[in-house]
Amino acid sequence: MDGSGVLRDLSGILSDWDRSTLGDAVLLERVSRMDPRKLPQVPDCERLGSPVSVTGKVICIGWNSRLHAMQMGHKITEESEPVVFLKANSSVCGPNDPILYNRYTKKLDWEGELTVVIGKKGKYLSAEQAASHIFGYMCGQDLSERYWQFETDDKQYTKGKSFDNFAPLGPFLVTSDEVDQPCHLHAVLTVNGAVRQDFNTSDYIHSPAGIISYLSKFFTLYPGDVILLGSPPGNAKSWGDDFWLKPGDKVEFEISGLGKQCQEVIREPGID
Repeated sequence: MDGSGVLRDLSGILSDWDRSTLGDAVLLERVSRMDPRKLPQVPDCERLGSPVSVTGKVICIGWNSRLHAMQMGHKITEESEPVVFLKANSSVCGPNDPILYNRYTKKLDWEGELTVVIGKKGKYLSAEQAASHIFGYMCGQDLSERYWQFETDDKQYTKGKSFDNFAPLGPFLVTSDEVDQPCHLHAVLTVNGAVRQDFNTSDYIHSPAGIISYLSKFFTLYPGDVILLGSPPGNAKSWGDDFWLKPGDKVEFEISGLGKQCQEVIREPGID
């Protein structure tokens, strides 16, 4: 995006933002020196996909909000072990792509979250080291199917978190040097115009660098890996059984300085 807010096309310089390009210091330096006004303008009608091509890990952190934990009756402190789970990378979609209500959907829930993109390979990182491994930040949603998450004999989260289009990312990936205080960002999620989540990222128990340090104990983090830092209070489960998302609902999620997502819940194409 140039200084006037116009989207510019980098496809003549690189094929995509992915593991190879996000970790290419020479390419990043070249891009940073370019005058974006000399790049082609992106047509207004162009669909926006995820800001990064996610072929690596989509990592989610559970119970990382003090207010959310309190609201749901969980006792969580700074000493608590972070809850970690993965979403299938096939759940990733663009910021304005529809939320798919498929043939097995029963209790569809929203979760707007601050999202981190890794920019440098690392393992066994201290919190101080971890900060330099953050490429940037963006909006993300950890959409959840609560029936399949909580109400079957299989108590792990994979099925309920990994439906298609359950991880809208973007619209923008804002580099870490342009986000002065990632732990003090205001975020709001609305459903059909009604505010359902209104929070500040200062409510997160574990900071982005702290989470990255913790995760790096267990597996190597690579450029392009995505980490959703946890749901704030106000998801549908907390509002009651009448608030699950249904076809026709419109969801909007915005974090200050990181842009705004807009989605409509639709029946999955091809389903009667």
